[in-house]
Amino acid sequence: MENMKDSEKELCNMLHFLNISERYIIDRLLEEKGIYFGQPPILCFLSKNPNATQKDIADSLNISPASVAVSVKRMEKAGIISRETDKDDARRNNLSLTEKGAELERFARQTFNDVDSAKISGLSQEEISLMLSVIRKMSDNLSESFPEKSKRSILKPKEEKDV
Repeated sequence: MENMKDSEKELCNMLHFLNISERYIIDRLLEEKGIYFGQPPILCFLSKNPNATQKDIADSLNISPASVAVSVKRMEKAGIISRETDKDDARRNNLSLTEKGAELERFARQTFNDVDSAKISGLSQEEISLMLSVIRKMSDNLSESFPEKSKRSILKPKEEKDV
């Protein structure tokens, strides 16, 4: 950032601050219902994919199996998800949301929607379009500058990564 203009530094700082603020607000709102960081994507995945395995979750969400195991254990203990041995393969455990889990998934989804709505409140369609264009360009810049570290390279199917 040393060679950046003051306005460029301010833009980067404001984007960082916005990201941190949003994360803090969401964490506090979800925490009130006992939902912790890392759980909303798992709740959402299981809502759309009942009877998934921990491996399914890890692969789909691109997180380590160990992280999934820790979250699943905590969520199972809290009565948010249930684990059932697969009828066709006793080595496989299927995970599903409990009624409480489904309720928390709906709450988490609504919380994200509420925060997103508040964030863009008062912006015109023209401002939204301009921001979309700018953020896409910034995202492309990052992907081009750090291709091996960018989210886009991480989210490619495994077959493409190995090529």
